[in-house]
Amino acid sequence: MNNKLLLIEVICPKCGADLNEGDRIPLDGMVVDTGARGVIKLSAYFGEYGIETDLNLPQGALVRFYCPKCEESLMISQTCELCHAPLASLEIKKGGHVDFCSRRGCSGHALGGFGDVDQMIELLNRITDTPIY
Repeated sequence: MNNKLLLIEVICPKCGADLNEGDRIPLDGMVVDTGARGVIKLSAYFGEYGIETDLNLPQGALVRFYCPKCEESLMISQTCELCHAPLASLEIKKGGHVDFCSRRGCSGHALGGFGDVDQMIELLNRITDTPIY
């Protein structure tokens, strides 16, 4: 594993359940085009896009994500700045959130929301336990 990547520990924004399982985040998913449902394990490393799933999930497919604990939707009203697909969001244990694109193959994701550099730096300092001077 690339030691330059940041491991993100997340919780469900609805029920507060811990969602990490080691270096994976297993979420319930529904493929929009087919209605197929199953578990999609996302990488817990920010900037790594690999997934594990038994679902037929071709590049470009859209997925609706749900919490595997409370079954509530993780989708939010914002769309991806790169491809305009719906975004999903998870809370970060140390504060803030990570938003990610629901389109397979899109790299659109952000810590603390898209475009707010100050918020992202503050969040990174909390995640890495770096003191703010």
